[in-house]
Amino acid sequence: MEVRRANQVQEAAKKVRQAELAQAEKAAEKKGIDQNVGAILARYPNAGHTLGNVQNGYLFYLSGVLYEAEGDLNNAYIDYKRALAVAPNNPYVSQSVMRLATRLDMRSDLQSLTARYGAYHRPSAGTGRVIVFDEQGVVAARDGWRLPLWLPDSRGQGAMYNLALPYYRNTATPVYSPLMLGRKTLSESPLVNVNGMAQQSLQEALPAMVVRQSLRVLAKNEVRRTAAREGDDLGNVLVNIFNTLTEQPDTRSWETLPAKVSLSQQDVKAGEYALSWQGQSIAVNVKPGRTTMVWVSRQGTVMTGWSVLLGDN
Repeated sequence: MEVRRANQVQEAAKKVRQAELAQAEKAAEKKGIDQNVGAILARYPNAGHTLGNVQNGYLFYLSGVLYEAEGDLNNAYIDYKRALAVAPNNPYVSQSVMRLATRLDMRSDLQSLTARYGAYHRPSAGTGRVIVFDEQGVVAARDGWRLPLWLPDSRGQGAMYNLALPYYRNTATPVYSPLMLGRKTLSESPLVNVNGMAQQSLQEALPAMVVRQSLRVLAKNEVRRTAAREGDDLGNVLVNIFNTLTEQPDTRSWETLPAKVSLSQQDVKAGEYALSWQGQSIAVNVKPGRTTMVWVSRQGTVMTGWSVLLGDN
């Protein structure tokens, strides 16, 4: 239920951003600054428009795992397919979709899936499934970026202003060495690039952000001009100082989230295993016909995590 609610939150947030953008566009047009805003946006770095930057494959796949553990195969299948749409090249996601398609006898889907991903092979008897969610690093911090903007004041006179906007630098995500399950190196495949999602979220919010800041700059400048006209030199200086201090980019970001999440899924013999990395380990209990879910977080040289036995495979 909580995962489904999180999916709904994603959709609701998207609608809120669209409403904010529509409101900002009307405000920009009313003030006659819509073309100026367009010029700013044209110079802003592009985050790209891949589906993986818009939707969270991690959330979809985790939702599918939990539904499958509860025996709700139809909802599990729906969310696995949504995860596959976001991460079509992830072999573990495609395996999960094909496994559920086989169990639900989705013959038409199986035909197209087999044509793209190859035949599905059932796990051997006496094995259990280990699913590892590997969260790596933290989302990049926002930097500040100042751009010149030409705007007309209330008297129609043009002036140049500086807009303070946030942006994400193109920085490489640290590469982590592989995890070990027992004596075997785990192969992983990317599930979600949270850095990309953060950049996309900022890019979607940017038009409304630019309009609000442009209107704020205009309002502050009118206060400064009024102080100057009335000969209030001290007030004019104070307003200028206030404007400088308050025009700072909003660099709040998603720094509590991982930079990326990778997925591994293995069918292994039942028993007790250690999932290890750089001298740190997590106990993993595998039982025949059961699924063990492992969550791992790696930041710097520190690994934390846990494992839990779920329902039947």
